[in-house]
Amino acid sequence: MDLNRIIKFRIGDQDWEMPLGVLLLLGGIALVMMIGGVYLGFAFGENQFR
Repeated sequence: MDLNRIIKFRIGDQDWEMPLGVLLLLGGIALVMMIGGVYLGFAFGENQFR
């Protein structure tokens, strides 16, 4: 897999170009933060009813 391959995509009217490695890194960070938020939300909600 070529992590330096440029990926082109469009968000709204803006054209974006980003290396595949950076795109995967941003996706991984977002996934870890979502899992952490689910865990912390569940732990906080569970403590409310004890």
